[in-house]
Amino acid sequence: MSATQTQVVLPTTARRKWLTPAVREHLQVYLPLLVIVIALSALASSRNGAFLSTMNLERMLVASSVLGILAVGQTFLLVGGQLDLSVGSLVSLGSVLTAKLVAGEVPDVVIVLVAVLVGAASGALWGLLVSLLRVPPFILTLGGLAVFASIALTVAKSTPIPLPTGLDWLQTGSFLGLRTPTLIWLLCVIVGGVLLHFTRFGRNVFALGANEEAAFLSGIATTRTKIAIFVLNGTLAGLAAVVITGRVGAGDPRAGIGLELVVIAAIVLGGASLAGGRGSILGSLLGVLVLGVVTSSLTFLSVPDSYDQFVFGAILIAAVSVTAGADFRRRRKVQRRA
Repeated sequence: MSATQTQVVLPTTARRKWLTPAVREHLQVYLPLLVIVIALSALASSRNGAFLSTMNLERMLVASSVLGILAVGQTFLLVGGQLDLSVGSLVSLGSVLTAKLVAGEVPDVVIVLVAVLVGAASGALWGLLVSLLRVPPFILTLGGLAVFASIALTVAKSTPIPLPTGLDWLQTGSFLGLRTPTLIWLLCVIVGGVLLHFTRFGRNVFALGANEEAAFLSGIATTRTKIAIFVLNGTLAGLAAVVITGRVGAGDPRAGIGLELVVIAAIVLGGASLAGGRGSILGSLLGVLVLGVVTSSLTFLSVPDSYDQFVFGAILIAAVSVTAGADFRRRRKVQRRA
């Protein structure tokens, strides 16, 4: 082979080395999301120049922080082939409990700890019932959604509980130009990303979602892993409850209504599969950002509020359809190779 031929072959080999099937699959998910974010931002900015202002960008990130925190925990569940529909009402219940504790002048550290422990206890309960009794998580957590929502409304007497003082650091605190809710979200993304993608526990979660029986036969403690991801999800739901309470300055028994569907939409939009075994923290992050940009752009484009649910529903339908189509094409390729 001549020197000229060698120079032609090496770049091609280098390209093939980094453009693996896994990288190509991620690019197919992430690039469309980035295009959507850029296109919507450009459209909204053309109608109102304030859309891309620092103040509005900061407001978008803060408004998306609760959804983003929930998305980290729910990503672990979806990757592991599980689901929790009770997170929205758990946020509502946690918000009410947080407001009650603030009214009782309980220290902020204790308030956060109590909210997180309540969420973790809920997750542990779901994990035990799903793992040991084989209860379908969809039906189980759907029942939990109704129970938590009812308790929140009863405790708060169907009325938001204002916070005259307390949790001020969630409203006014900032670091490096980022507000406290955004920083908490970013920290959850970093820790969750490392845990899911760079640890043995994360590999076990992927194996659990891909094929639970095969994971068990390979020596993975599937029951323990399943309980752990439910506990992690509940813990982050408790943390999200504190964040939303401090951000809005009240314990609202309706604060989490609909969040369970929106968070699933964001994660599926980010490339996760409802069948389990596939998903990423980065994809979920981009999915949350897309929904945040959609919400803000609808406001700046003066679209009536009644269209919000239609848009979110359409996004969820489109995301599930695209994911199902990708799964179908993947199975066809495997069948052809076989």
